Amino acid sequence: MQTKRQIILALDGLQLHEAVSVTREVTKRFTDKLYAIKIHHLFDEHDLHAIEALRWYGARKIWVDLKLHDIPATVQKRALAIKRCGADIVSVHASGGVSMLKSAVEVGLEVYAVTVLTSLSKSECLEVYGTEPEMAVKKLAQKAKDAGCAGIVCSPKEVGMLAADPALSGMKFITPGVRSAGVSVDDQSRVNTPKGAIEAGATHLVVGRQIVRAENPAQALEDLLNEIS
Repeated sequence: MQTKRQIILALDGLQLHEAVSVTREVTKRFTDKLYAIKIHHLFDEHDLHAIEALRWYGARKIWVDLKLHDIPATVQKRALAIKRCGADIVSVHASGGVSMLKSAVEVGLEVYAVTVLTSLSKSECLEVYGTEPEMAVKKLAQKAKDAGCAGIVCSPKEVGMLAADPALSGMKFITPGVRSAGVSVDDQSRVNTPKGAIEAGATHLVVGRQIVRAENPAQALEDLLNEIS
């Protein structure tokens, strides 16, 4: 049976040497469990050198999480630059519209469309989108599907609704905002446990601080894998 690669490890907030150390440690034991390594500020600071270093130390796929949001021509140029640096995945805000999303997809990267940020509360979502999170996420997810995006980034609170929608069949459902019981939610708002998110329909979990800030990141990842299995 094929091993499920469900975990996307977020290296947010780490210095490059720390990111390399964590990547080396967890890929040594769990390369068959990790789908991708996610970075953003490391790309801003070190561009292709960050990607090359993480690849050298075991990263199978690298997601540059820049959440692009601009006119289609600009998004395409930025996505192309990211691809040329060796990345495999890029994120784009679904609210930019179908044409903008398509401009990123055409570059040939695996494109994940961000719906409503997991840090936004229900009241904030109403202010920004004029509707509740569920409705906003559903409309944005359909735009991503229409544009040919590979996956949708959404909170664990909406993933069940999206996974059950036949119109979104075949897409990856990527959920940040997961925390094991007893772990601080930090700046996240619409959260769930890792096991709860998987049971709801998430295909991939984005996990960062719970692992990378642990005293033993590999052990923290093993504990997480045991929890969801």
